[in-house]
Amino acid sequence: MKKIILLFALVLTFSPVFSLEVNPPQEVINAVESDAQLNNSLDIYRKKCSDEVQKNWKNSNIKHDECEIKISFKTLSDGTVQDIQVLQASKYEQNNQAAIKAINDAAPFEPIPEELNAQEAEHIMLFPCKRYAVLTPTLKK
Repeated sequence: MKKIILLFALVLTFSPVFSLEVNPPQEVINAVESDAQLNNSLDIYRKKCSDEVQKNWKNSNIKHDECEIKISFKTLSDGTVQDIQVLQASKYEQNNQAAIKAINDAAPFEPIPEELNAQEAEHIMLFPCKRYAVLTPTLKK
């Protein structure tokens, strides 16, 4: 038994030491920074679109209920809106149409920033049907 323990200790003593690189290579750092900048640009773009829709939604004549309307749509590279779809509807069709109108009235949006190199951006927005509620964009990444 003592021989086995001694042999094990010798193996550990003579095993090669592996070093871990603590600092990532510069190209990895650049890629991470680039991704962060792109995500920031995308977040800023979506916030701008959301703010434009919010202005129209505040002025909508809606019936108040306890639901949130969920709508998806795309903006093309030039800012035009396409493929508006109601994913979750209000029980009042008037509210659904008001949410769609808020998007259409805000369009066209600013063009998608060139650094994103995208032909379209997909948006999902929640439209609360409560008095004094605030529109909340849901970011899809």
